[in-house]
Amino acid sequence: MRTLIRMAVFFFIFIAVSVLAGYATFTLLTSSKSIEVPDLKSKNLIEANDMLSGMKLYLRVEGEDYDAAVPAGHIVKQNIPPGNKIKEGRTISVLMSKGPRYQFMGDLRGITLEAAQETVAQSKVKISRIIEVHSDTIGQGLVISQRPGPEEKSGNGITLIVSKGTVSTTYYCPDFVGKDLAQAEKLAASMGLRTEAIGTEGRVASQSPVPRAIVRQGDLVRLIMLDTEEQHEEQ
Repeated sequence: MRTLIRMAVFFFIFIAVSVLAGYATFTLLTSSKSIEVPDLKSKNLIEANDMLSGMKLYLRVEGEDYDAAVPAGHIVKQNIPPGNKIKEGRTISVLMSKGPRYQFMGDLRGITLEAAQETVAQSKVKISRIIEVHSDTIGQGLVISQRPGPEEKSGNGITLIVSKGTVSTTYYCPDFVGKDLAQAEKLAASMGLRTEAIGTEGRVASQSPVPRAIVRQGDLVRLIMLDTEEQHEEQ
């Protein structure tokens, strides 16, 4: 009988202790303060740790990764986004920046823009800017220069200077009629025009485009040559 009574007393004591422990745990959890997670991006470890310590939060570094926008030794990412509400005592994990990924790009000068884009893409570097300028010596669509240069370290961005070719100047087509072939070719060359002569003897009898038509540098002018004697016979 005494044994049964003793067991019953122990049982009630166990239940009472369990209830009290559960109540204490519940009270502790529900009474802890909710905190708004701060933005740790671009902060160094000392700054981030000071911020979290004042909020009764903890900091843990998960790893590192390259990032061109965030300096090395500063936080790139955090596992709990800024503005979220969490309880005191939580740990926030962060990823640290290793800075930009540097490498030598190689010489892109003299190749087409498309070929340069393929080379850059294989190096996992982005073309941050393309600047097009006119050039009298570099063909249209070819890379004139690059920044950083071929022997300089390049990070996540590179600028390419690309040729737009020569400036397209317009003229009134001169009158070649009556000139011999040498005279006509010299005049056309001085204006950046190409010539195609039909016949080589005599003088220019007609032309295409006609005189005073609008032409551009590089345009072709066809010259119809006619021997002086043939001109007299036709007349």
